[in-house]
Amino acid sequence: MKRIAYFLMAVLTVASVVSCADQPSADNGKVTEAPDNGQATTEAVTEEPSLLDSLGEKDLGGMVYTIFDCNQHPDLQINIPGEEMTGDVVNDALLTRDLYLEETYNCEIEYYQEDDVNKLKTMVSAGDDEWQMIIHPLAGLTSHATGGYLANMCDMPYLEMDKSWWNPLMYENLRLHDAMYITSSDIAPGIYQMPTCLFLNLKLYTDYDYDFDIFQSVIDGKWTMDQLRLMIKDMDVDMNADNKWTVYDDFFGFAMHNSTEAVLTTMIGCGINMSRITEDGTNIVCNLASDSHAIEVVESIVDMYQNITYTTDINDYSNILFQGDRALFFMHKLESAAVHLRDMESDYLILPSPKWDEKQESYYSFVSPHGSCFVALPQTVSGNENYGFLTEALARYSNQYVRPIAYDLVYKEKDSRDPRSVDVLNILLDCLYIDFQSLYNFGTVNDILQTVFFQDKPLVSNLEKRQNAVDKAIVKLVENWMPVE
Repeated sequence: MKRIAYFLMAVLTVASVVSCADQPSADNGKVTEAPDNGQATTEAVTEEPSLLDSLGEKDLGGMVYTIFDCNQHPDLQINIPGEEMTGDVVNDALLTRDLYLEETYNCEIEYYQEDDVNKLKTMVSAGDDEWQMIIHPLAGLTSHATGGYLANMCDMPYLEMDKSWWNPLMYENLRLHDAMYITSSDIAPGIYQMPTCLFLNLKLYTDYDYDFDIFQSVIDGKWTMDQLRLMIKDMDVDMNADNKWTVYDDFFGFAMHNSTEAVLTTMIGCGINMSRITEDGTNIVCNLASDSHAIEVVESIVDMYQNITYTTDINDYSNILFQGDRALFFMHKLESAAVHLRDMESDYLILPSPKWDEKQESYYSFVSPHGSCFVALPQTVSGNENYGFLTEALARYSNQYVRPIAYDLVYKEKDSRDPRSVDVLNILLDCLYIDFQSLYNFGTVNDILQTVFFQDKPLVSNLEKRQNAVDKAIVKLVENWMPVE
């Protein structure tokens, strides 16, 4: 009886989400004013169709589909539900999803959680079929992709990897030989914490009395590096005059970790492809030293990046510096909002990394490959129609009905946000970006760039010195990425 009750709750939840999504707008209808005779007339509101409708009907005959949450931080990156509704937004959204799909397609969705990715090789090598999906850090799955342990998702029945309910930018940049082994999806809510972004201290924003609405600038597509530079001009102050920049003593317009993640966030945000796939889809090109746009961007902005040090805890950047109202902007992952900034007294806003200029087509959000929130399928499921169907159903449902929890999950108990925060979160989640170079670090180029940004090392000459190593690494990856026959 409890399971039936939960299923009914699931149906009501889906209806509620659709209803909320279908409030009057320019696209889906409106409520008209009452005519002169006092009789109200209402124009019909067009309901948003479920993404599941076009997938069609299917009876999976009681099939069991097991998801392996190979999770390093299951308490922070929550990807699986418990046995019953608890009132927790993540748990209840995922349980609602599973119950709905189980009843709709006659299947069972089960979970297995352990931080041991070696079980992937063991299972595939033995030809077993213990579980059908793995959720794990992208960086932890790279050797499995090249080692033949993962299924080619582009070749799975029913999967539409170029659609918005998967990750179109990962489809564009991590697909080689028409093979793709790892992606991101709303299936694993941990992904909502992995985009990198900028946090804006609203107290300081108000104190400095800027004469424009930065939120509106973001939504209008006008948030650029030039705008960021103008906002932080001459703000850095060595408050104790010790000729050192630290998280404990000084004040900054723009603060960030000294890390490759900060470098990639900036460069990708400015529309730089760290690497790209050739037009025929069979090779990777990475030569930043000859990329005039990349050189222009880096040489124009490196002076904005201070080598800010810490001595106690790397989280002192967020917990002491930013929370202490000593940085207007702080660059990090969305995870900071849910984990480190929950008790911050001053309010803040989340913004995407700036575009290079207004001509840039889109914002781009570098997604950290180190969170336990990326989706892959073991090689043992290849070609299985039923597994492909349910995987696609999980992605479609999650995108449409689980994603609305992202705001609550990211902001936790902070309820004083500008309602446009939801729009900004959707911008971040819709343009998640990573490519082969930013993931595999060919020729340690990412590390070279880190020294350019934070140690004032030469750019072009250092990139040129590493090009031979880059080319060799690419040849090896291209060879190992070939689909398993």
